Amino acid sequence: MLDKISFKEAFFKVIDNITPTNLKKSMYIDRALGEFLAEDVIAKRDAPAFSNSAMDGFGFKKSENKKLKVIKTIYAGDKYEDFEIKNDECVRIMTGAKVPSGIDTVIPIEKCVEVNEDYIVIPEIKKGANIRIKGEEIKKGEILIKKGEEITPEIIALLSSQGIVNVKTFIKPKIAILSTGNELKEPFEEADEDEIYNVNSYAIKALLQKNGFDADLIGIIPDTLEKTIEFIQLLKNRYDVIITTGGISFGDADFIYEAFLKNNLKPLFRGIMVKPGRPTMVGIMNKTYVFALPGNPLSSYLNAFALMLPALRKLSGANKYFYNFVYAKNKSEFKLNPNKDHTILGKFECGEWEVYKNYKYGSSMLSALSNSNSLVIVSKREVIKEEILKVIPFNIGFSENCDFFND
Repeated sequence: MLDKISFKEAFFKVIDNITPTNLKKSMYIDRALGEFLAEDVIAKRDAPAFSNSAMDGFGFKKSENKKLKVIKTIYAGDKYEDFEIKNDECVRIMTGAKVPSGIDTVIPIEKCVEVNEDYIVIPEIKKGANIRIKGEEIKKGEILIKKGEEITPEIIALLSSQGIVNVKTFIKPKIAILSTGNELKEPFEEADEDEIYNVNSYAIKALLQKNGFDADLIGIIPDTLEKTIEFIQLLKNRYDVIITTGGISFGDADFIYEAFLKNNLKPLFRGIMVKPGRPTMVGIMNKTYVFALPGNPLSSYLNAFALMLPALRKLSGANKYFYNFVYAKNKSEFKLNPNKDHTILGKFECGEWEVYKNYKYGSSMLSALSNSNSLVIVSKREVIKEEILKVIPFNIGFSENCDFFND
């Protein structure tokens, strides 16, 4: 009998039973995009490294003087001996140029009352204007980036600004994807009318690749218990995660669950009260995590996205593995089965969200997926027009806090 736990309960059963990896590797930052930092990164220098001008203009010591003699020109990159500046003097200075120690204010050229080669006349201006002070952004020795952060282009820019080119990252899990069913054909094979293509393996692999994970496509397991047991036995010592699709319900040929049990699987649950995707099983087999997803391609993909992907991020050492969300106004009312939770596809645009085809699509209909850009997860209740929903856009990113369920 399938379990009757809610989707939210299933989600936290998975998350709470994931043990993050402690395996690390060193990487150059030009190859580290999408990896997770395995230790805090400490700032090597102040930022800015020296006080400098934020504008092309004139630098001076703030005083009552409004007419200032130009004594020097300083360009970005100039190296010079520090010098004193009098109250009636100034220097012509360019953006990014180092500010002499006696100067505390910079005025842009265009804001001067009068400018010539020898002197300037200035209006009233606030002391400290247009100077970037040494260390005002980052202090040497402070934590620059925290352990578990995903390395993004923006973080690579920050690392580069510190002269950091090598970082330690967590080693991501080795993942195997396999499907069950003698009726399946690979997309590169010819399929008869009574055969179907192996959509799930390719869709899930693409989802993983998009999110920085690699996976091996193992192929299709024949629907026999003996061969399935043998096949899983070979895989469990080679992979950290095994993902299967199909064969986890109660059909005569659904041997996956029993085959996993024969290989010492400890299930967390078998079945979720969710539409689509009820025949889903997650468990731990020695040190290998098992995600047995439904055979229907839409169900399989949605549970991989909503349930499995956050778990893989936690397993990989990420400190952010809960989905971010946006608030959106629901455009149209639609009916739900009150006895189940629902993962519902739709389109989010300009602060509004609209369910795909009034939620009248089946668990095998991939057009619902390709014509949607977001998901809402609703727990056993109706959804009314103009209700404010928590929407998970497919490209939203992740947070340290979990608050994306519409309870």
